[in-house]
Amino acid sequence: MKQALVAIVGRANAGKSSLLNAVLGETVTIVSPVAQTTRRPVRGVLTEEGTQLVFTDTPGIRAATHALGSLLNRTARGLVTGSDAVLLVVDGSLPPRLEDRGWMARLARDEVPVQALLNKCDLGCREAEYRAAWEETLAELRERDPALAPPPVVWRRVSAKTGEGLPELLETLRAAAVETETPRYDPETLTDDPRPFFIADVVRQQLNARLADELPHACAVETVKIADAPDKVSVEATIYVEKPSQRPIVIGQKARGIRAIRRAAEAELGEIYGKPHELSLWVKVEPNWSRNYWMLRRLGYLPG
Repeated sequence: MKQALVAIVGRANAGKSSLLNAVLGETVTIVSPVAQTTRRPVRGVLTEEGTQLVFTDTPGIRAATHALGSLLNRTARGLVTGSDAVLLVVDGSLPPRLEDRGWMARLARDEVPVQALLNKCDLGCREAEYRAAWEETLAELRERDPALAPPPVVWRRVSAKTGEGLPELLETLRAAAVETETPRYDPETLTDDPRPFFIADVVRQQLNARLADELPHACAVETVKIADAPDKVSVEATIYVEKPSQRPIVIGQKARGIRAIRRAAEAELGEIYGKPHELSLWVKVEPNWSRNYWMLRRLGYLPG
């Protein structure tokens, strides 16, 4: 069987998670307009006859304004090494940003072939501006290192929303796959993301949807217990905030906020897993959880 390891990288909110879900035709990673919603590398596996493509969705790079942001940026940059191909996802409807140029500089110094995906092309495309930014980045790097040999780059217009350009993208990735004795994953595997982490992410997605303006990075979710029964799945999860003043924001007046989060998460999990989910959510104050090494490991943000 042929196999390719594909890293999906780019700045926050470029649409990396949406792209992975569109390629697989299933939800394996959460999507939100909040920057750095993806806090852990999430792998998605596409197995077809004779070929297996293993995608890694990485945390989105953005200007780090807190310790967790710096950690996520380092994690994303390190995941390029060892890949057979890199998909640099940019929001083609907007001008290049500093984080886009940062990724260009990072990838120009590597040997891994790059496909630059101008995502959201259904909203407009600034391809010429991104191509110019790439050439400007190369020129700046060559001033410091005249021997720079950047990898080949292919530019593609795609849309995770409409599916435009995705069949052609997959064809090139299949062609880049190399022969292996055995596939890395069982053909039935869609993702190796542990279920407790995924459930926690779904709850956090609903938190982001309702409280992004008030608590954009202050919340984390940990799945404490999962109990499977023939007719339903019972889940206990803890929502962590960093300050006592943040707890009532999550709970809401007369607990309306936490109820809305619970019901929305239950509905999404039921649809994804095909079985009703019953959630019990608790809100706990954990000062400086985003700087606590052991907490970050428990939450899956650091390797165990």
